[in-house]
Amino acid sequence: MTDPDKLTVQHAQYKQPWTVPYAVDFMQANGQTRDGRLLAVHTVLHAIKSLGKIATELEAADHGVEVARSAIAAMSADLMTAALRLANLYKFDLAEALLHRVKEKNGVEL
Repeated sequence: MTDPDKLTVQHAQYKQPWTVPYAVDFMQANGQTRDGRLLAVHTVLHAIKSLGKIATELEAADHGVEVARSAIAAMSADLMTAALRLANLYKFDLAEALLHRVKEKNGVEL
């Protein structure tokens, strides 16, 4: 396992388990298109599911229940995974996109 202090966005993007050929073969065998359109939809649906779980935790907290930080952490990691997968599908560097977006939205560079 990679040391979290040494993990970079590029390492996460290009060393994901689903970048190996078996995952591509599995998706194609299950009706996924070669260009990844269905895989992109599947990825976005998982991201929505993760957001829903976070919303459920926050809603419970709004009613006095202690937030399950481990659930928030897990679902946040799943959102990052979805972003990494979309970056691979649409062939862009997520780290570069993040830097551009922060500058665009906040007027500052990281």
